[in-house]
Amino acid sequence: VSEAKSEGKNVFIQVGGNWCPWCILFHNFCNDEQEVEEMFEKNFVTVKLNYSPENKNAEAAKMLENPGRFGYPVFVILDSEGRRIHTQNSAYLEEGKGYNKKEVLDFLKAWSPGAF
Repeated sequence: VSEAKSEGKNVFIQVGGNWCPWCILFHNFCNDEQEVEEMFEKNFVTVKLNYSPENKNAEAAKMLENPGRFGYPVFVILDSEGRRIHTQNSAYLEEGKGYNKKEVLDFLKAWSPGAF
């Protein structure tokens, strides 16, 4: 959060794990789509929060109000002060067997610091 505050960005937390096919797809999608990658770099400090049987990150999950109830991956947006401003699973961004670029960009734009 301190990095986000000093850079004027929000925090984007992806909750999931390497056991989750849609988590892996989202990670690869973000790396492969330059416009999406640039949107992240410009507007967000990105954090990946692992959830697995071996490591449930219970304290972090509790602080984020148990986002896993939405399914995985789930995205949590914090403002630069660390306040949770949005939680959403990836279903609204999915299309077929991947992600819809326009939907992802619209989502990121809607929760970027400049949107407020």
